[in-house]
Amino acid sequence: MIQNNYFLSNEDLKEHFYELIDWNEIVPIYENQFSDAKLFESTKNTKLEMAPTNVDEAKSYYEEILKSCGEISGMYVSQVASTVDSKGLKFENGVVTHPKEMEEVIQMYHDAGLGPAAFKRKYGGLGVPSIIKAMIAEIMYRSDSSITIAVGSMGLAAILEVCASEEMKNEWIPKLISGNYTVTMGLSEPDFGSDLPNITTKASKNGDGWLLNGTKRFQTVACGINGGPGITLTLARTGTQESGARGLSFFIVENKDYVVQGIEKKLGIKASATCETVFENSKGHLVGKEGFGLVKYVMGMLNGARLSVSSQGTGIVTAAFEESFKYANERIQFGKPIYEIPAVRRMLDRMEREQAGMRCLMVEAAYSVDKYYWFEDGREVTSEESKSAKFWEKVANTLTPISKYYNSEMCNDLVYDGLQVLGGAGYTEDYDLSRLYRDARITNIYDGTTQIQVNAAIGGITSGMSVTGTFRAYLDHLSQGSETNIKLKEIREAFESIVETYKSIQDQSTKEAYSFEVVESAARVIIGYLLERSKNKSKSRKEIRTKWSKEFHNDSFAILSANLIKLKSI
Repeated sequence: MIQNNYFLSNEDLKEHFYELIDWNEIVPIYENQFSDAKLFESTKNTKLEMAPTNVDEAKSYYEEILKSCGEISGMYVSQVASTVDSKGLKFENGVVTHPKEMEEVIQMYHDAGLGPAAFKRKYGGLGVPSIIKAMIAEIMYRSDSSITIAVGSMGLAAILEVCASEEMKNEWIPKLISGNYTVTMGLSEPDFGSDLPNITTKASKNGDGWLLNGTKRFQTVACGINGGPGITLTLARTGTQESGARGLSFFIVENKDYVVQGIEKKLGIKASATCETVFENSKGHLVGKEGFGLVKYVMGMLNGARLSVSSQGTGIVTAAFEESFKYANERIQFGKPIYEIPAVRRMLDRMEREQAGMRCLMVEAAYSVDKYYWFEDGREVTSEESKSAKFWEKVANTLTPISKYYNSEMCNDLVYDGLQVLGGAGYTEDYDLSRLYRDARITNIYDGTTQIQVNAAIGGITSGMSVTGTFRAYLDHLSQGSETNIKLKEIREAFESIVETYKSIQDQSTKEAYSFEVVESAARVIIGYLLERSKNKSKSRKEIRTKWSKEFHNDSFAILSANLIKLKSI
């Protein structure tokens, strides 16, 4: 793979960081008027010594993190990715062995302090907003998915900051960070994947503690890394089987207390251990309240996972574009680089602009979380602040599944084209496109398939497009500054017609079958506005952004027109 700093060499990502994101809006909210820095002055708590005292300091702090991440990802991880993929995993007598090259670069990330990016400073984390977490994930996923999954898995435990008791937070989060733990979502079972309300893993009271019994499937890095520690955040039944979702609770179970029965042989992410685990009177630590496992805690954890997959899609596409662009400019056919062949150049141009749109959506989804997630801190707020937080929470609950669906589907689409640019060479293992192609395929499956994401988003879109609806208000917010763009106006009108036509369908099963067209249309409208906004804000790359926006809008109008025809023909 191309070897360079994956932050400093990415002009589009850098422009988002340096020019397009309004840090004066996000930083004071996230930093709670720089409360960590003030607390450091009075306590001298070393965990808070990097806390910024103003927006410029915060931006410099974030910048150094991204540079460090870009250095490790682009200079080191990228160079062992194919080796790690070809070596894969070994499983024998309940023990999973990862390639030593993988273990070494994972340690590099941890030595640089990048493992605990998801946690607040007071627990030993980096204390960065969701926008920075999204950028970190994109950079890491560009270099390799299996390695990034192992390092980034720790971020799943950020849900503990929201739902665990203070005692549990102070006990477990610092231990996860200092011990370089892997973290797994203990949800799926052999007979229950998305149908979580019916899982059968049982948690029983044992004095002051709990014992778990059952089997979990598709447990990513549940084994830890080469004997290293790990936990599974496990969904288990504390009520009766008939109690459904309300009978499920949330537990921490350490990997020393369960058995890895086997690992999956997979199409892609071959060095990411996908385990089947067995709980036999395994010690569990209850998180939060009984009965809130699925309805509150797991859904919060899944939202974070969705954002991560959105970044993964963007990172993989960035790698595919850069690799295929390089190949197209070096491969000479008919006396010229194949990049000069119109059909090839057209594919690459589409990859480039769609990649830009994916990054806009990734950043916007993270932004929507940053605009409300602070509210979980229990700060004293004004009624206006409370109103704003609740608005952005509703937006995030719709935008998060949209970003996961769209960026994972587009990832598959664009990596397909990237491989096509390389032709027969791309189909061989001599080039990284074959690995990227295999790794891309999981993105629209795990952490909720595209169909699950569409189901999660459709209600927020259709009900939100009422006269006083949140989604309508959000689109109106995005459209500010782009009111004179005729093509965007036509696209918005087509979307309004799509929603009204969809709402008029009487048969519920037919509505469910055609909900994809509505969500796809919503995604194209959002990204169109975001691309237009980035073009208007851009100082250094306005020309290329103008080109991207115009061509994206043309494609969107065609897509929405086709979707409207489909819905009207029902």
